Amino acid sequence: MVMTWGHARARFAKHLLLRMNGNSDARKLKSLLMPFAPGPAAVRVRYRNADAECELLLGAALRVRLDDALLEALTGWLQPENVEIVY
Repeated sequence: MVMTWGHARARFAKHLLLRMNGNSDARKLKSLLMPFAPGPAAVRVRYRNADAECELLLGAALRVRLDDALLEALTGWLQPENVEIVY
């Protein structure tokens, strides 16, 4: 069986990892994710500012479909190296 990249992402991805810093905007992130929710992939945010770093697992309402349009929007807002699909 031949799969498209989108089908392979949906089937094998463990989660979407986003690296964000102290200048990030939670409202903007939510607005980018919501059109692709609900979906099968969990979203983890690795947040860092000058004083601290943590990793957050977003709730079930923000699980997403790993659609090309979502990935393009996220890499356009964050840097491409800050958007990672973890398999």
